[in-house]
Amino acid sequence: MAADSSEGASAQQERREAGATVVATRLQLRGWRKLRRFFQVNRAVERQLRADPGLVSYRLRADFIRLQFSTMSIWTGDAPIDGFVWTGNHLEAVNVFDDIAVRERSAFVRWHTPNPEEVTWSECRDRLAVKEQSS
Repeated sequence: MAADSSEGASAQQERREAGATVVATRLQLRGWRKLRRFFQVNRAVERQLRADPGLVSYRLRADFIRLQFSTMSIWTGDAPIDGFVWTGNHLEAVNVFDDIAVRERSAFVRWHTPNPEEVTWSECRDRLAVKEQSS
C-alpha cells in the first residue's frame, strides 16, 4: 500500500524516519487436505488486513510443492500488530493453526527496520532461518 498522495511531504518524511515493524512468517501445512482450509482462513485474514490502518503492506508467497506459505507484512509499529493478532479473523486463524499447520516446521519473526521499502523476501527467509536455529 502506498502513502496517500494527499499526505504532506513532511508527514511522509516523518513516517520514513520512524521506520516500520516487519513480521515474516512461514507456515508448513499438515498435508494437501489442509490446503482448502488454509485458503479459507487466509482470505478472511486478508480481509482483516485490508481494513487495518496500521498495515503498510502485505505479501503472500506459496511453495505448493513443499506446502509452505510465507507472509511478509509491514506495519507502522508494534502496537497495531499486537491489536491485529488477537482479534477478529486472525484470532480464528490462531485458534485453528495446529489443525492446519505443523508448528515445529513453521516460524514467525518480527523486527524493526528504518527502511521498510527495502525489505526483501531474502531478508525474511534469512531472519526466519536464524530464528529457527536459535529455537
